[in-house]
Amino acid sequence: MTENTTEFYGTGTEADPLTFNAMRTTAPDQVAVAVASLADDARSYEAAFRSAADLSASLPNDVRKLLSEACTAIIAPMGIAAQAHAKAAEFRANVLANPEGRELMASEVVKIAADKVSESFADADLRLKLAEVDLYEMARPRISPDAAMPARADLSMMTQRHIGNPGSLANTLKQLAQRNDAVGALVADGSYLRDFLDAQGIEPEVRDAILTGVRGEVVKAAALSTDPKRAAAAKTSVALTELRKARVAATAYTRHVLSGK
Repeated sequence: MTENTTEFYGTGTEADPLTFNAMRTTAPDQVAVAVASLADDARSYEAAFRSAADLSASLPNDVRKLLSEACTAIIAPMGIAAQAHAKAAEFRANVLANPEGRELMASEVVKIAADKVSESFADADLRLKLAEVDLYEMARPRISPDAAMPARADLSMMTQRHIGNPGSLANTLKQLAQRNDAVGALVADGSYLRDFLDAQGIEPEVRDAILTGVRGEVVKAAALSTDPKRAAAAKTSVALTELRKARVAATAYTRHVLSGK
């Protein structure tokens, strides 16, 4: 925001009378503008999450509550940081107080706020993780007990020739994850697929990358499901990306605000 200022020129003598320019404006503090934009970004991403997610009754109430609490835990720290920054500035501006004392009080206010901010973000991360797990479990297809054994045999046959080629194996599993049959449901079972890949001697780093890729395909397929509960879970799972962006922006904002003077 620009600020109008009245600047006087001259010494005030007859030879050099005072003049002023009331039209001059000061340029905005670019750092302050950039920091403020981080808060705007965080709120925009959080709003984008709410818009993209399906927070209807198709999701269980406890999951919706978990997501609502995660949103609050991401956005609230920005207010905490801003209030602490303002209070610290008041202490530092108090010229009647001892310089060391006012700096000590300002630092203490910032430290308390930083602890609260850190605790809130940790709470948000935990809730996001729990929601991510719950949403995936609701989105993935299920396999009936009588179909499990034939599906395992089919999966082994379909992947056997790709075992020595991690890239080819990953692509094959991602394609299978898009299916809505017993094999697709088996691949979508993270616990089973992890054990399957371990049994094939796949390196942990490669295994984890494959699991992540498969989960992504399962969620994308579920978003198109005619089952409203699966579709709602999948859409909300995809929307979590926006909430994670909000977390990053809010973290950057609080860090800048609490470190600034």
